[in-house]
Amino acid sequence: MPISKELVDIPLVPGDWDYIEEGIENVIVSYHGNDPELQGWVLRLTKCDVGADADVDSHEASLFRNKELQRKQDALEFAANIVSPIVGDEYVLPQRLVTVTSEFLLQVRKNIESRRPKNRLAKYIDSRQSASMLTREMISRTPANDKGRHSVTVELKPKCMTLPRSEFAAPESSVKHRVCWFCMNQYILHKDGNVSKFCPLELFSGDRDRIAISLDHFAQLPHNNFVIFVDGRSVVDDQGEISDKCVPHWDLLRDTVADIVQKEELFSRLQLIQRELDSFNIESVLPKYQHALETGVLTTEEPGIGAWLEAYAEFRRRLDSGSIDKSMVSDCQAVLELILATTLRDVSVLIKFDNWPARSVTDTGSLDYSQYTIGVVDHDPKKLSNIPKYHRLDRDIVATYLRHNPDEADQRPCREE
Repeated sequence: MPISKELVDIPLVPGDWDYIEEGIENVIVSYHGNDPELQGWVLRLTKCDVGADADVDSHEASLFRNKELQRKQDALEFAANIVSPIVGDEYVLPQRLVTVTSEFLLQVRKNIESRRPKNRLAKYIDSRQSASMLTREMISRTPANDKGRHSVTVELKPKCMTLPRSEFAAPESSVKHRVCWFCMNQYILHKDGNVSKFCPLELFSGDRDRIAISLDHFAQLPHNNFVIFVDGRSVVDDQGEISDKCVPHWDLLRDTVADIVQKEELFSRLQLIQRELDSFNIESVLPKYQHALETGVLTTEEPGIGAWLEAYAEFRRRLDSGSIDKSMVSDCQAVLELILATTLRDVSVLIKFDNWPARSVTDTGSLDYSQYTIGVVDHDPKKLSNIPKYHRLDRDIVATYLRHNPDEADQRPCREE
């Protein structure tokens, strides 16, 4: 089934849905009931701050539901008409909208509470939403009576796949041309100095050995950018790492994923579009965003799908013409291109193996483990209202990195080639 923004009404039973994972904006629950129409699908349930959906009058709630429905329909059009042409239709998972009731949402919220990470409890499932996205399942459980195999899913976030080439970076930020955003950000994430050796530029270098080594580095300090699910549950060992202790045949999985990263066109397409969209830097876009708000070109409302389609078409026209003159690019266009680039940096890639050999299987050739499904998720457009926050974060990342590495000789450069 392709992407569809038509709203369908399917009876949903709260007890049929089980917690899988969550991000900043959504909780993901998978279906384990008996309805064939829902089997193999997951629900993406929007979150809100705890208490934000309480004591809301009916008029306000109705306005919210209508606005949320439009936002989700726009997100589906964004996926179909912008993300699909960029990464390829074959990598965008089928999605559709289904009606949900507040009673269903409140009960699911209650059912999954004990499964949620403590650091996520400041938000919960928003009971005001009237529609949620159904997406093809990529994280699932193997039947308990099947002892010889597991369902294994690898989730990785590509993040920055290139070094920025924008000429708009301030001289004091020139380190961004040598060290990627991910590597610098480690010094904010890990204040104890235990920074990851992983660099996304190594993972997407195209060199098979460098890719495998980078996966090992990723596994040593996975954070939330590299997650492995075994039979629907995310796993790490007692050291907080991904290893053979928690993943059956980890070395084999690492090598198999390295082969996939090297050969799948998805990754080279994402890398190419990042280079092409890297015309502007957040340092130059913030004043453009502020000017666009002051002049009324942009408002505090998020852009609709029409504005996104127009901006993407303009970007493609400029790219196809070979124009490198940025002076003719409007403030609005520069802002939307930056948000599109940020959206594509934050997608997640899921690689699912349905026949991964169990630990007890010593002859791994007895299962066709190398068969996999791959898809991209988390590609809803980022919010323009986040631009000031992105600017502050960018400034903090650079300042923190330089505080730990003041001398250029001590700065480990990231390699693209």
